[in-house]
Amino acid sequence: MSGKKKDSDWLGVFIVLFIIILLILYVVSFGKLNIGNNLKAPNEFKDDKEQAQRRHNKLKALIEKKEALKIKLEKRFKRIYFLIRLGFVAVWAAYLYIFILLGHVNNLEDVLNYSEAAILGWVALNFLTFGNLSTLNGFIDLIKMRLENWIWGKHLNLDSKIELNKQEVVVLETTINKA
Repeated sequence: MSGKKKDSDWLGVFIVLFIIILLILYVVSFGKLNIGNNLKAPNEFKDDKEQAQRRHNKLKALIEKKEALKIKLEKRFKRIYFLIRLGFVAVWAAYLYIFILLGHVNNLEDVLNYSEAAILGWVALNFLTFGNLSTLNGFIDLIKMRLENWIWGKHLNLDSKIELNKQEVVVLETTINKA
């Protein structure tokens, strides 16, 4: 009788150890990717290599078109920001030119003094309008964000779309090479 009890005790310990090992394996592998091939070909292209080739060529053309659009939009941003900076310099030059015409600016020291006065005036107006310099930065960021949204418009996710298309091109290339 004691032999059967020892066998059942060992069997119970074995079952508990087996369950503990299974739980540990489950916890360790939880959230991991499948070990198999991550690039699986879409079911619709497995049989038809020509259809995959056409889709591949179409996606390559689409990627080139989207990248050209991205470059065009980035150039537009650079031009607009340059024009804004140029506008600020033009306002400063016009301000000084008016004072030169009025006869208040005669040498470099006067230019520096009136430029400093203009900066102090802008800071005072900003303080009266917004309260402090950090809210001015927030206001400038808001203007920049609205300008970017106005220009990008429907192309807000252009980078992610380009990446998704590139991934699909890789999948199609593996499908074409396997077939």
